[in-house]
Amino acid sequence: MAAAVSVPLQPLHADTLEVTLWELVWAVSQVADNEREVIATVAHMLESGSVKLVGNFRDCPLAVR
Repeated sequence: MAAAVSVPLQPLHADTLEVTLWELVWAVSQVADNEREVIATVAHMLESGSVKLVGNFRDCPLAVR
């Protein structure tokens, strides 16, 4: 049985969250049906600005094809 992990999210303003890449991928993977859906959702959230990365990947340009 997997242990539940609580990921605290810090809103910047009403529609933007600051998260690490790991937190984002983990949270999306909890509700996605497969890896493709995880990748597509994470990419959309990053491109739309609904999330802002903090941590190791905060200043890395991410190219989504």
